Formats: sequence, structure tokens, C-alpha cells
Amino acid sequence: MPFPTSQSLRELYLDCRGELEAALFARLRCRETAADLSQEAFVRLCRSGDLSQVGNLKAYLFRTAQNLLFDHYRSQNVRNAAIADWAEPTLPDAPDLRCAETVALGEQALDSLIGSLAQLSPLCQRIFYLNRFEGLKQREIAEQLGISVRTVEDNIKRALLHCAQTLGQP
Repeated sequence: MPFPTSQSLRELYLDCRGELEAALFARLRCRETAADLSQEAFVRLCRSGDLSQVGNLKAYLFRTAQNLLFDHYRSQNVRNAAIADWAEPTLPDAPDLRCAETVALGEQALDSLIGSLAQLSPLCQRIFYLNRFEGLKQREIAEQLGISVRTVEDNIKRALLHCAQTLGQP
């Protein structure tokens, strides 16, 4: 086979780009990465110099892309391992926050909060509970209780202000 010209490389690109990206996407499940690896395979093919010994340029291109895919997997494994190492606790001498004094102070603050909430109307308590402990949105609470969203918002605000005032927070 004669040395491929820029014209034959261009034709190879036009003929194989979609097929190559599809093959890479099937393994990666990421269109952007598949497109990047495909482009890199073509760039390497263009830069490789003398391709006169290559019998099948398409097969050579796909093999280049497969090697790039393997490199990508290896770099991902190294990156993931580095992230996992980074995520491990780096403070072996962190103070134990479960001491008796900390627990007692936490229980006291919780008792104060419960007492503060007990001073609110039953509707306000229910709305606050549904929002803060059940994680419902204002609209969901309004639909469940058959009241307006504005009423829900006002009661949540009232409960938060009351707790902050009772517990001495600004």
C-alpha cells in the first residue's frame, strides 16, 4: 500500500469517525470522552509518520483507539485510588466528642428545643415537623393539610423565630 496522503486520511476520518466514536461510547458510556479518544486516535495516526507498512489503516486506527481506551482506564484507576486515599481520615488524634459533658450539653439543648416547640400551636408544630423532620416541601405540606402555601410558610417562619428567641440565638 502506498504511503497514505492527507486526502486518504481525511477520507478515513470521514468514513470511520462515527463508527469509532460509537465503539468507544459502547465501552465508556460517555459521549464526550469517546469523542476525545476518537479525535486523539486520529491525531496520533496523522502524526505517526511513515504508515507505508500498515496494511489496514482502519484496523490500525481502531487499535490505536483501543490503546487510548486502556490508557484512559488506567488513569481513571490511578485517579480513583488517589481520591480514595485522600478521602481517608487524616486526623488520627481527633478529639472524641462523645464525652459526658458534650452529651449532657446536647441533651440539654434538645430538651430546650422540644420545650420551645411545645409552646407553639398544634398546627405550627405539625407544619414544622413535616418540613424539618419529614423533609416535605411547603407545597406538599399545604396539600396534605388542606391549607395555603402562604400559611405553611408563615408557620415555618414563626416556628424558626420562636426557637431562635427561646434558645437565645440571633
